[in-house]
Amino acid sequence: MTENRHIVIVGGGIIGSSIAYFLSRAKNCPAVTLLESSKAVAPGASGKAGGFLALDWHGTSTASLAALSYELHRKLAKENNGAERWGYRQVDTHNLRLDTSRKPRAKPKVSWMNPNVFTTTSPMGGGGTTAQVTPGELTKFLVEQSQAEGVQVRLQTKAVGLVMDNNKVKGVQVESNGKEETLPATDVVLATGPWTGKVLNQWFTPETLPPFLRAAAMIDGSRAHSIVIQAAKNHQLSADCFFSEMSYGNSAGAPELYIRPKGEAYISGGSDDVPLPELADDVSYDPRLTKELQRQAAVVSPEYLDVSKDAELKTEQACYLPLSPRTAAPILGGNADMGIFVAAGHSVWGINNSLGTGKVMAELLLDGKATSADIRHLQP
Repeated sequence: MTENRHIVIVGGGIIGSSIAYFLSRAKNCPAVTLLESSKAVAPGASGKAGGFLALDWHGTSTASLAALSYELHRKLAKENNGAERWGYRQVDTHNLRLDTSRKPRAKPKVSWMNPNVFTTTSPMGGGGTTAQVTPGELTKFLVEQSQAEGVQVRLQTKAVGLVMDNNKVKGVQVESNGKEETLPATDVVLATGPWTGKVLNQWFTPETLPPFLRAAAMIDGSRAHSIVIQAAKNHQLSADCFFSEMSYGNSAGAPELYIRPKGEAYISGGSDDVPLPELADDVSYDPRLTKELQRQAAVVSPEYLDVSKDAELKTEQACYLPLSPRTAAPILGGNADMGIFVAAGHSVWGINNSLGTGKVMAELLLDGKATSADIRHLQP
């Protein structure tokens, strides 16, 4: 550790923002700069994901990280009024099967759902083991708190390359407002979600790519769609999340419904293989897929979630889930001698595991090892 150490974090989503947040709270924190190529933080999945949290739904490689992160979500919300600021709350979680062509054989747990379409309902989580946040608001909070502690945040600033000297990072080449410059840096952390593979393949050729980055260079994204509906009459829906399988008319689907505070329902489903655009600001959605989500919402709750009647369609959107095909798990770690680190590939659990990732990456950067969670199977 040197007094002039400068850590540059590339990516202003919830992963990069969490890393900045935990670095900013360390006693031995050096200078930190957070770069985001879009107009605002959380431009991708961090601003468009459902924000579902689960304590014990995870495999061996991520179980320790998930448990740490789940507790950090609870603690952060308790200490900073997260219930009001980013919608943190514990929820009950259910599995539903619906079929409009069959007689109902089960009753939904909540009164605002259609009682005439359910074939089975069963609990999946609750009692403090599942929760939710509104991820975009949480990301903004993390960035604001980091800035208050001295972290520099640069928006619309794209990292286009590295400056290396004797196989060690010396700077990050950036483009901003049509101008290029080099930011001095001793360490760079790639927290670029589904763009990680694209960035690494821009920075390196196949011949110069360090071996420890080969799996990360394969990270890509899958586009997923979602909508947000304000319930009719601003009805205060219950604190529940639902995973469903649905047959309706000649169609079928498996939408997920996350009920947020103040009568807001987030509904997701429908993925496709549209290639990843250059920037998160350029992500588009397929209106046919978001229209199907609207139909599904009306089947679940024709009284409160039918946008052709009194419910309000607030948002139609899509985002890319960051997928690591070689590891099927997030990649956390790097090479301290070179000064290059990666925190990406979290798939559907990026929001869930964000705070834990921020904490262990801060430990790796400042102390040389992660002590708060076992990430041995996640290192590159």
